[in-house]
Amino acid sequence: MRIDQLWRYPVKSFGGERLDTAAIEADGLRGDHVWALVDAESGNVASAKRFRRYGLLLTCSARLLSDDDPRDPAALELTLADGTVIRGDDPEVDDLLSKLVGHDVRLEPRDRSYDEAPLHLVSRSAVEALGTGDPTDVALRRFRPQLVVDIPHSPGFVEDEWIGRRVSMGSVVLAPHERTARCVMVTLPHQEVPARRGMLREVTAAHQVPTAPGGKPMPCIGVYATVRTPGDITVGDEIGVGRADCSSTVE
Repeated sequence: MRIDQLWRYPVKSFGGERLDTAAIEADGLRGDHVWALVDAESGNVASAKRFRRYGLLLTCSARLLSDDDPRDPAALELTLADGTVIRGDDPEVDDLLSKLVGHDVRLEPRDRSYDEAPLHLVSRSAVEALGTGDPTDVALRRFRPQLVVDIPHSPGFVEDEWIGRRVSMGSVVLAPHERTARCVMVTLPHQEVPARRGMLREVTAAHQVPTAPGGKPMPCIGVYATVRTPGDITVGDEIGVGRADCSSTVE
């Protein structure tokens, strides 16, 4: 059982960058979710969950040229859907992004924020259990994990069993606490990954379970986790699942 892939998403709702190593800080992966597009009129942060307004953001990607200061605009590089590459400190960046979404937006460094949790883990076996016919590495991209784990000879939704336990990798200890409910974002195009309108129905048919005890069954793939011990991780690091971390469990 090991780390198979690492992903970082410097800009909220943009595609990310694949890493070989990552620093896991107390509030998440260093450089992850530290930028966002902000509506110039309302001040609201753009999210691709509002897919009619911001779904096109998923067709773009972002990466950091340096980890020294992830909020330095000169360290941020964006690749737009048409292949245009532009840095965060380019004076034209807001105009280009505004044209992309069809109204005025600003690219801003932000305090790190997440919809549910700082880290999202997905196993290859869970994605393979969907049986969609897509290559695993394509299907994985739809779920936007930071950590992809490989659990040989353990088919199905293995990470579900990690809820409420301590999960160690490298010098890091994580605490998975909730299954990840999926939404319309899994049906949308993500860079080179094409749209798949039936994807949410396929997840629902394969794995509709409560995210938390007593909750309503939801289409779920992967688990959310918080950080118990910060540190560094590398692709290939072995993963250990230890004792219970908290009193609550998911049934």
